[in-house]
Amino acid sequence: MGKEEMIKGVLYVVNVLYAVFGLVTAATGIWFFVQLSEFVALRNSNHYLLDYRVYWPQVAPWLFILLGLFVMMVSFCGWCGANKESRGLLGIYGLFMVLIVVGQAIAATLIFVYVDGEHTDRFIKDTVYDGYYNSQSNPDVFKAFGRIERKLRCCGANDARDYRSWRNDLPLTCCQDSYYRATCEFTDKEANERLGCGKVAAVYTKIICSSVAGASLLISLVEIAGVILAYKLFHSLREVEHYLPERKEGETEC
Repeated sequence: MGKEEMIKGVLYVVNVLYAVFGLVTAATGIWFFVQLSEFVALRNSNHYLLDYRVYWPQVAPWLFILLGLFVMMVSFCGWCGANKESRGLLGIYGLFMVLIVVGQAIAATLIFVYVDGEHTDRFIKDTVYDGYYNSQSNPDVFKAFGRIERKLRCCGANDARDYRSWRNDLPLTCCQDSYYRATCEFTDKEANERLGCGKVAAVYTKIICSSVAGASLLISLVEIAGVILAYKLFHSLREVEHYLPERKEGETEC
């Protein structure tokens, strides 16, 4: 029984880690979704009434939210299986963990392959150009586009020269320390060195997607350890009916 108790103890710790991983993954997906929602709000919806395509930057947040929630549920199943020494729960846990590892590997691979694709670049750049052109006539979009410029430290759709056609100076969000100055001139060195938001946003989105996908692959390596531990405990236990005390009526498995 000493070996089994040691495997159970390690499995407890591993499943707590899985629950934390799942929570972090779901939280990352929610954060990414909020960031993306602010960005996509720049789009002129009238231009995309018949555009039913789905782009990877829109899919990735939901993949990680659902994956994180699923990992937390499966980790609870593994904790219960180890606590009650239930071969049935351990078997289900091991099966789901294998599916999670395979799913994470597939999702991460697809993100790595498609996040650098032409469609992703077009989606991001079209969104930035929409926001820039709408900002010329819509004060709310102008403020939203300014938040993107401040956050990404970019200026205009292509560069600072975009504003020369319709403004007498640059928006304050194009300049460093914009909170503490009254104007931002076209001659400002820092503003003119900034890249356009179309290019910066494309790189920013790809870095986020690739980073989260890479972290997901690393976590999947840790999850493989849980599958091995569950397999060892599963085969070291006797049949469930010989191992579990008889439960009272109404008592649940966990």
